[in-house]
Parts: sequence; C-alpha cells; structure tokens
Amino acid sequence: MSFLFSALSKFLAGLLVAVLTGAIFTMVLNQTLLNSKYLEHQLASEDAYSRLSVALTDQITKQADNPEAPVDPAQVEKLKAILTPALLQTKINGALEAFQAFYRGNGPQPTLDLTDVVAQAQAAGIPIPADSDINKPIPLGSSNNKNVKNVSKGFDQVRTSTLITSLVLVVALLAVSWERHKWAALPDVAITVGVLLLLLAAAFSAASGMAGHYVKFDTQSNAFVPIGRDLAASIAHDLAKRLAIFGGVLAVVGVATRIWVARLHPQTKIPAKPTLKPNVKSVV
Repeated sequence: MSFLFSALSKFLAGLLVAVLTGAIFTMVLNQTLLNSKYLEHQLASEDAYSRLSVALTDQITKQADNPEAPVDPAQVEKLKAILTPALLQTKINGALEAFQAFYRGNGPQPTLDLTDVVAQAQAAGIPIPADSDINKPIPLGSSNNKNVKNVSKGFDQVRTSTLITSLVLVVALLAVSWERHKWAALPDVAITVGVLLLLLAAAFSAASGMAGHYVKFDTQSNAFVPIGRDLAASIAHDLAKRLAIFGGVLAVVGVATRIWVARLHPQTKIPAKPTLKPNVKSVV
C-alpha cells in the first residue's frame, strides 16, 4: 500500500507541474499579448507613435521624390502636420481594439486604414505612389482562417480548465500526503514549476536578441518594420520579467517550505546496532 501511495504521489506531482506551468503561462499571455491595452502601453513606452510619424514622413518623401521634380520642403512640413503622433495613436489604438474584438468573435477583420491621410497628403500636393504601404488599408490577422474568431474562447477555456485542474490536483496531492504523512511533494512541485518558469523567462529574454542578430529586417522599405521589431523585443523582455517573477517566487516559497517541512517532520534515524565485543579473558 505504501508503494501505491508513493507512485500516486509522484504521478499527481508530475501532472500538477505540467498543468500549473500551463496555467501560469496562459495567464501571463492573457494579460499581455491578448490585451489591446497592454499593447498600447508598450507602443507608448517605445515612443512608437512619434517614431512612426517621422518614419512614415521620410518614407513618403523618399517615394515621392523625383530628381526632375524634387519634393518641396514646404510640402514635407505639411505632411508632418498631417501625420502627427496623435493621429497615428488614434488610428493604431483603434485597430488594436478592433483586433481584440475580432479574435473574441465580436467583430469583422480589422484594418489599419491610413487612406484618409493619403488623401490629405495628395491634396497638399505630395504625390504618393499607388503601391505605397499606406495607400490601402492594412489588414490585421487573416480572414481566411475562420478559427481565428474562436481563439479567445478556446484560450479562455484552456486557461480556466488549467486553473481548476491545478486546484483539484493540489487537493488530491494534499490528501495523499496526509495519508503518507510526508509533505515534501507540494514544495517539490513549487520548486520544479519555478525552475521551468525561470527557464522560459531565459528563453524569452534570449529570443529577441537572437532574432535581431540572425534575422535581417528590411527597415528601409517599410516604416512599420523597425517599430514592430522593437515592439517585439520589448514584449519579449517584459514576458521574461513576468515569468521570472512567478518562477522566482515559486522557487523561493518551495525551498522555504521544503526546509520548514524537513525541520517539522525530521526523519527518524535508525539506531545503529551495538557492536558485541568478545569477552576475552586474559590468560595468566
């Protein structure tokens, strides 16, 4: 019976490690990548709207520039007055909120539409090529994949089920620990999950740097590329920080609880058998 409870404890502990790691990871993703407000905050922290205003102005000016009819500096100033950071912030934030509604199944496929800005620039006398990135709405997501609209529902179901399963497994593991009178299983789970989350944090932290080093981005032809690259790096570092906090807390709590349990329930030491000394009488 003792062997069966020991095997059951190991099985429940291994299952709890997997489920709890998944629950924490999905919770972090729900608070970050799947939250439009979070993405807006990250864009603001990267000064993305001001940078994009400058980058788009430069890109349009280069595309419109013609050696035979160079762009008038006054027209560039008019373009700067049109492509303001405030305007871009309104456009991009609206697109992000529409995208969140889209993958939650509450709206059509969103687009980032700057065609009205193009019309204002053309009215100001700035020729914008027909194949320019901003001369047509930029779709966000894929309209061909019908499952995109159910991403949020499925993700929420996974997140809820992993949290409920984690609680059930904790109760079951406590019951087995009570039966065995051994309480090291849960602290060991906390330590293991903490280490796994710290490894995930290290992977996210290294991923952005490795991508920037090995993947070459064409930052000249598209003004959105450098902003997207820096935003991805910023989000990766933030995810690493959040996972590291969860992992560090769990690891510390697990180690502290393990020590406390060891002191509270010290293992009984088996006394050593006394050594029988032969009764040797001296022979005179």
